Amino acid sequence: MRLLCVIAVACALCAEPVQAQTVDLSLTELQQAASAGNAEAQFMLGERLRIGSGILQNYAAAAQLFAAAAAQGDARAQNTLGALLIQGLGVPQDTTAGLALLQQAAEAGAPKHIHDFASTLEKGIGTAPDPTTAAALFQEASDLGWMESTVSLGVMYQLGTGVEQDIQRAIALYTGPAEAGHLRAQNNLGLLYVRGEGVAQDYEAAVAWFQKAAVGGLPVAMTNLGVMYENGFGVEQDEDEAKRLYRLAGQGADDGGEATVQFVFDPRLLPPDENLTEAYLAAANAGDPVAQFLLGYLLLNDAETAVQFRNSAKLFQAAANNGMPAAMANLGILTFQGKGTLQDYVEGYKWLTLAATSGQPGIIALRDQLAERMTADQINAANKAAEAEWATVQQN
Repeated sequence: MRLLCVIAVACALCAEPVQAQTVDLSLTELQQAASAGNAEAQFMLGERLRIGSGILQNYAAAAQLFAAAAAQGDARAQNTLGALLIQGLGVPQDTTAGLALLQQAAEAGAPKHIHDFASTLEKGIGTAPDPTTAAALFQEASDLGWMESTVSLGVMYQLGTGVEQDIQRAIALYTGPAEAGHLRAQNNLGLLYVRGEGVAQDYEAAVAWFQKAAVGGLPVAMTNLGVMYENGFGVEQDEDEAKRLYRLAGQGADDGGEATVQFVFDPRLLPPDENLTEAYLAAANAGDPVAQFLLGYLLLNDAETAVQFRNSAKLFQAAANNGMPAAMANLGILTFQGKGTLQDYVEGYKWLTLAATSGQPGIIALRDQLAERMTADQINAANKAAEAEWATVQQN
């Protein structure tokens, strides 16, 4: 039987809120302002490079811009550069320097930065774990309205980490965010109802909270809801529903969750028509990238054997070489999975990074989802490979 899971702490590496006054600036205007020494532009251009939307992702270039803005006292740049140093993305890993920058940013008073610094202290990144100070910082950020800190503080009271255990206090901290739609709070509140901790045991209430978080897309909540269905706790026992939820959570597949990855279609195109297969083939052989993509996508839908995946991958490769973003994305996915081509995370990330420059919705999130299994060195190598490939693609 699977175990129910609590989410203890959120990742400290979160994107900074986009500033409204910079949204309308073109890439050229940002580059000009950044070169002129404007800290705001340096940070925003760094964010564009870090994320890779509409521009080729480049952690190293982003880090340089963050460093320039951080030196001028920009707390957002200090916080983001600190996170990159801790992970070793675009810069040599230096947890001590990273932690110092996170602390510097937190001292400027923004609740998100206080939360990020607290998270590193709780985990003991770049220093010995300091849950007591972390709890105090989570309280400070919570008092400033940062919901993520409120939930993290709730976890500390639930577990008695850094504070004296107080389940009622944890429930109070979870309830507001849970009612406001915070997925982690909903999941953790559901667990308290399952266990009867601080509340009367109530499987139906637990299912209701797990359901909300699962609908919101939280994988661990999907797993927890699956446990309830598997055992008939608070719902009618339904093993098929349990298996479906486990698959959605990415924990029921032997491929580490790859079964939940959706291939990318170019929204500018009509869906491929099986009746036009011969026409696609003729055009693809003549070098038409759209036909190559459509035929590759058509073959992919029915692919089961290694030969079928390989034929699809070859077509996507040809279309990708001609600069088609959706083909790049699908080639990247197949390369991550090792279907139709050798499995290579660096190569897969490279193609997804190139595809993300198109700004097509969903590709960045897909890339980052698959990148969770990669090391910082692999991501840095993929950035360099993408830069080299970009020059070739631009020539075609």
